[in-house]
Amino acid sequence: MIPPHGARLFLSVFSLCLCGKKNVPLEKTERSHGFTLIELLVVISIIALLVSILMPSLQGAKEQAKAIQCLANLRNLGTGMAVYHGENNGIFWPYNQGGDSNGQPIYFWGSIKPADKRVDTSTSAFMAYIGGNLNFLACPNQPWGSYVPQASAKEPTTNYGYNAYYLNPDGYRTSTPGRLYRDPTTGMQKSNPAIPDPARLFVFNDSAMYWKPAGVSILQNSTYLEPVSGNAVQQPTTHFRHRGDRTHALCADGHAERFGLEGGPILVPEQKLGFVGTENNPHYAQ
Repeated sequence: MIPPHGARLFLSVFSLCLCGKKNVPLEKTERSHGFTLIELLVVISIIALLVSILMPSLQGAKEQAKAIQCLANLRNLGTGMAVYHGENNGIFWPYNQGGDSNGQPIYFWGSIKPADKRVDTSTSAFMAYIGGNLNFLACPNQPWGSYVPQASAKEPTTNYGYNAYYLNPDGYRTSTPGRLYRDPTTGMQKSNPAIPDPARLFVFNDSAMYWKPAGVSILQNSTYLEPVSGNAVQQPTTHFRHRGDRTHALCADGHAERFGLEGGPILVPEQKLGFVGTENNPHYAQ
């Protein structure tokens, strides 16, 4: 909306340009065949001024719309989580399920088809509970093309990191030293009723990771939410990518929320990566 004082100013100057002089009756002025250069410059200047006044509010509205969509995505993931828990005795899904028939690793978002590098969500234990919709795993504030994809897929996988460190420690299949290597079918995943404060624990969180090859900072999507401490690979993955340095998260009780810094640092300012708090408890582990 154009501010009232801006509209009045524009109309006054525009009328002045048309009439030539203030308070001169229109019938006594000569009919003009066009604007003079000065008149055009005045009108253009006022339009530019009005645009500069409106742009911040328009940009703010755009960012707000993206934030709302991001929270809606996380709520949809929360709905899928509730149904999954109902059918699996409250157990969380594995981060990595091993390999598919093509030898490709199966993550919670699915696996990659070797032929066309597209994502096959049908292999995932969790994706069926959100209708296989990868859009629910894509934050609009971190669109495809704004980061280097971590996997070899030719389409987005996810830029919400899963808190497998706490929720699925024994189901995280990897050869990395310091992490357990067990079959996720043993049922060793964390059970929802066992979480002391589910309203504060992150299940999915706006996430990213960074590398600095040759001193150049590269942003990647992160499918894994790193804790503040206690992990073999220790780097910040919570991404404060929303306006006002906010990060969004789906908590274990099923609600989605905006979080700011709660004493935690932003360790990589150029990429806005850090931790909400200074300890794992209550958001990363309890």
